[in-house]
Amino acid sequence: MIKFMSLLFESIKVINGQMLCIGYHNQRINRARCQLLGQSERWDLLTMVTVPELPYNQVCKCKIVYFGQLISVDFQPYIMRPLHSLKLVECNDLKYDYKYLGRSQLEQIKTSNPQADDIIIVRHGLITDCSYANLVFFDGEKWITPATPLLKGTKRQKYIDDQMIVENEIKASDLKYFSKTRIINAMIDLDESPDILMKNIFV
Repeated sequence: MIKFMSLLFESIKVINGQMLCIGYHNQRINRARCQLLGQSERWDLLTMVTVPELPYNQVCKCKIVYFGQLISVDFQPYIMRPLHSLKLVECNDLKYDYKYLGRSQLEQIKTSNPQADDIIIVRHGLITDCSYANLVFFDGEKWITPATPLLKGTKRQKYIDDQMIVENEIKASDLKYFSKTRIINAMIDLDESPDILMKNIFV
């Protein structure tokens, strides 16, 4: 029997019947299945998942839970949660290399730091991610994403490939060189993510 903490999931943005960035999601699922389970057969979510009729122009989240097999597929309307402030939290031992369904350690860290809307995990002095998304920082000319994320997100990789953001190591002490930050993940595009000014990032 599969343990709950071993289950993995993907969140896929769906608009007008189209699952977006599906190639990147396929890559991550197949990489996880290969590295964690030794499974070499490639999955293609386009042939495995049927998108139901959804309201026109409504953004929906398709949540796929899987491990050795596809376990569940769920579609729900998506509303971006408000995010105005972040707090730096040092947690050198935290690992989240795969998109595990069990996120109790991340949630516990967030709950323990209620001073801001979300947290920025710092490992060994380096900026990683917030609790549910990758980060990008604006230096006045370009958007830079930390080279040391907890999890390499699908949208993050697409923006790197499209040269919309660049990857670089960012120390916690480097934050003073940036004017603002945004979050990105499968559901949140760079151009729709709200600006968070550096004065709203707390130590």
